[in-house]
Amino acid sequence: MRRRDILKALATVPFASVLGNCMVDRSAAQAAPPKGKNVQTLQILLEGAFAVVLQKNKDNPNRLIAFVPRFEPDGHGFDHNFFFNDPTTARPAIGKDPAGYHFQLSGQGLKSYPETYIDAGFADFTAYTQKWRLTDRVVTIELPFPNSINFSGRPLHVEFASGRPGLMPTNYILDYYIEDAEKVKLTCSQLGDKCSPSSNCPPGVLRYFFGVSPRSDDGGEKHAVTFFNMMIRRCFPELEEHILEYIEPAEKKGSRTSSALRPRLMPGVLTSDSPAAHLLGVSAVLDCQLIGPVVHTGAKPTGG
Repeated sequence: MRRRDILKALATVPFASVLGNCMVDRSAAQAAPPKGKNVQTLQILLEGAFAVVLQKNKDNPNRLIAFVPRFEPDGHGFDHNFFFNDPTTARPAIGKDPAGYHFQLSGQGLKSYPETYIDAGFADFTAYTQKWRLTDRVVTIELPFPNSINFSGRPLHVEFASGRPGLMPTNYILDYYIEDAEKVKLTCSQLGDKCSPSSNCPPGVLRYFFGVSPRSDDGGEKHAVTFFNMMIRRCFPELEEHILEYIEPAEKKGSRTSSALRPRLMPGVLTSDSPAAHLLGVSAVLDCQLIGPVVHTGAKPTGG
């Protein structure tokens, strides 16, 4: 059973500890995002094959550029669906614009940061380069530097082409402190300029969710390794040491049975005679089981 089918049945997400009840239907009164002085934090959640570039600029504000390359014109079958705020409904594909869906968040209303704390879990995929390229993209997100970049869930074991082992998270959590919530504005021309935050936010937090997932049913570790290596070679050619040989499957084959989702009555008190629990190895909403590199640079990109 594919992970998105499990999602529809269980509404399980990788950001479970962060999103709380975000996948649960609520009334309109409860679903309205928080406003005003009580809003203290902005969170940008990225899931899937996003490369994250922290671009330092001398004469302009520092910018974080997150993007997902688009390689399907080469016939590799690695085109991706894009999700915004709703991880169950894909957005229509953008054809001609090389930036794909293009989101921009100004620094207005947010505390500014000259540097960003990056969780040590990203260490195996954090690098520096002065040579990078923006190919055609599924989605491009331009943001100010966040206070921190963290992740949720268990990282996947990987092996680089050199034989070195490593760990790869499969999502990013970007945190900002808000100084004036009324001035915080995320725009996307393809979605009618100003974009509303997720309607399911806890008190004091604004959230935006971005995700990508392979359209093909042939996702998994083979897709992940090939897509990641194409991203490195075409977008970050100086980072060949990050070429991968293997990414651990996000879910082990044969780890589930068809009865896992079958409703059953259970006693209120478990005893030694109670059936064993059916544990679902769900680690993501979407089928993409990788991220891109986290790259520091002081250079502008070439291309797009």
